[in-house]
Amino acid sequence: MNKNFQLVQTLFIIVVFFLTGCGNISKQPESSEGPKGQTSITVRDKAPAASLSVPRGIPVLMYHSIGDERDNDAVISKERFVEQMDFLYKNHYNPITLDELAGYISEGKALPEKPVVLTFDDGYRDTFDVAMPILKQYRFPSMVFIPAGEVGTNLTWEQLKEMKASGMQVGSHSYFHRELAKLSPAEQAEEIAKSKQVLDRNLNQDTRWFCYPYSSYNDITLKLLREKGMTFAVTTNAGWAKKGDNPLVLNRVWIGNSVDLKHFEERLTKEDYSIL
Repeated sequence: MNKNFQLVQTLFIIVVFFLTGCGNISKQPESSEGPKGQTSITVRDKAPAASLSVPRGIPVLMYHSIGDERDNDAVISKERFVEQMDFLYKNHYNPITLDELAGYISEGKALPEKPVVLTFDDGYRDTFDVAMPILKQYRFPSMVFIPAGEVGTNLTWEQLKEMKASGMQVGSHSYFHRELAKLSPAEQAEEIAKSKQVLDRNLNQDTRWFCYPYSSYNDITLKLLREKGMTFAVTTNAGWAKKGDNPLVLNRVWIGNSVDLKHFEERLTKEDYSIL
């Protein structure tokens, strides 16, 4: 009888162990509160090292403002932005930092499966108010490109520091957001050098990422970027970024109100995606 009782007791403990979830020994993602007005989600860990590979290309997504200007394709609605971030999360895409992108471009370094890059141009206030809390919720890293001479107009230095702390890197979008190819070499040099100096000093960083205002650049621009310490730059040229690309002329993928979920998925999966 004692043996039977011990056997029943052991079986009971095992059943309780699994029913309470203790039998799952794999690491579980953490839960956290969602952005204001949204249902909370469970954020997932980054892909394990075993999932690393060298992709054939990476979509570098380009956002500008998030708001309600439906007829302006440089703007995307908050609802559509949330829908896109949720799509990335649920379909196991891995947003990476631009430093990780740099390692892939220059050295062919392996990355988590389904990599994607999130970038925001111009430094609108909604990048702080809307994009940052959502990205923080999903633990998605990103990059915001700021015209350094315009800090204080839409975003403050304190807000930029908070954005950095949340996982948003800060890159240069020149100093006064001027079309560089239309400027003299001296004016271009000032736009580039001054933007880097101001960002480095106020954000305690070594700014090496640049975004061309209006995608305007020429051979002089590229030469000056190298001289001033910028090692990577993005354009608005359509396409994916690939291993071995010129690091100062990287393609990006435009995202605006016209890009619904169907076309969003197409831009993530097809290098020759349709231009809307």
